[in-house]
Amino acid sequence: MSGLEIRMRRLFCHGKAFVVALDHGLVMGPMKGLESPEDVIPKLRNGPDALQMSPPMVKLVKENFFTKSSPMLIARLDTANVWRDKYFEHKEGYYSQLFSVKDAIKAGADAVVTYLVVGYDSDQVEGYNVETLASIRAEAEDYGIPFIIEPLQVVRGNPDSVKETEIVKYVTRLASEIGADILKVDYTSQGFQDVVKVGFSPILIRGGPKTSNDTEFLNMLKGALDAGASGITVGRNLWQSKNIEVMTRAITKLVHENADVGQILKELGQ
Repeated sequence: MSGLEIRMRRLFCHGKAFVVALDHGLVMGPMKGLESPEDVIPKLRNGPDALQMSPPMVKLVKENFFTKSSPMLIARLDTANVWRDKYFEHKEGYYSQLFSVKDAIKAGADAVVTYLVVGYDSDQVEGYNVETLASIRAEAEDYGIPFIIEPLQVVRGNPDSVKETEIVKYVTRLASEIGADILKVDYTSQGFQDVVKVGFSPILIRGGPKTSNDTEFLNMLKGALDAGASGITVGRNLWQSKNIEVMTRAITKLVHENADVGQILKELGQ
């Protein structure tokens, strides 16, 4: 049994995976609710299967990975500037690899994640992105560590990414052909089962921007899981919630126990 298989089985040991993304600072700066990661991460205990963050962030919160029940660590290796319009408008857009797989393993990582951004104003940047992912895939294979690709299409004026079903299917297939072990993709409310079909690997959905309410958020997660997603990745909708501990328990029940959204909302007092 290879290291890759061991790590993959650990991530999906409950059948579905619950991942919390905390690496937003690389692309969006100090977001509300994540200004001090060391205050947020202890509130996520007893729920997530993995936490996604940059290797430098691990230094601040390393004690959260010391026990047998600690979550796995997914290390972000790269960054892009196409979501920073709150501060500066990007021109052609850039993509940069910041850390190697070896850097991630030194930080304690059990998996690595990278962006595949389609839609830069420069085809050369997009080409560099694809070539970089090919190199990272090869290094991840050498170390037996899962390689997660987060494929997105971006357009000017959209603060997040395009979520049209045909576009998501295209970028999902592209990431599959590059060789992702796990895919982290946008949820499409219509036709998501078709997105799942075109991927070669387990799919985790991206939590995306903050939803208008908890009902919308939890129904999105439930819809994705029912359509065939192998798990979920959440960020703002969790650590910008009114009560992180309570929302963590709610998501855990939804993902790991297939709990009813209506019952979860009652427990949340809604």
